[in-house]
Amino acid sequence: MKTHYGKMIGAVLLLLVLAMSVIGAADLDAFWTLDLEGNEVTQEIFSPYRLTLVNVWATFCPPCLQEMPDLAALSDEYASKGVQILGIVTDVYHSNQQVFMNNLGTANAIIEKTGADYVHLLPSQDLHELRLKYVQVVPETFFVDSTGKIVGKTYYGAKNKAAWKSVIDSTLALLD
Repeated sequence: MKTHYGKMIGAVLLLLVLAMSVIGAADLDAFWTLDLEGNEVTQEIFSPYRLTLVNVWATFCPPCLQEMPDLAALSDEYASKGVQILGIVTDVYHSNQQVFMNNLGTANAIIEKTGADYVHLLPSQDLHELRLKYVQVVPETFFVDSTGKIVGKTYYGAKNKAAWKSVIDSTLALLD
């Protein structure tokens, strides 16, 4: 009897994990937010590029900060290939103005220190509903095409430059 229930529970858990990965794969084809400089941003940010690497990070996450210089270098290196790097900093938004400003200052200091001068977005309600509510760990990275449609798979954890190059190249190949 225990074996039967164990198998049923295992099957249910597997279905839940699969459902979460499908549910969590919502396209970013309609959203509004702000970047860290207060500029309005919509899904149109993707349209000039064949592929956008979206890196979800947090100011308290050492692996996030460690990979940011490599992402900055890749941003420069792949710009001519139609690839954009975009960050979403998850822990800046806060309803308390003083806390928000402190967190924003921390994020900007990290970006300056790491050289990650590509665009970083604040987490809006739209982004939360489309994708961020499914983020389980940071960093989490996924790709979207020029229309905001998710391409390829989601990557959990930090990678070095060589590993990201391989991932970007293989994801670009999916568009051909």
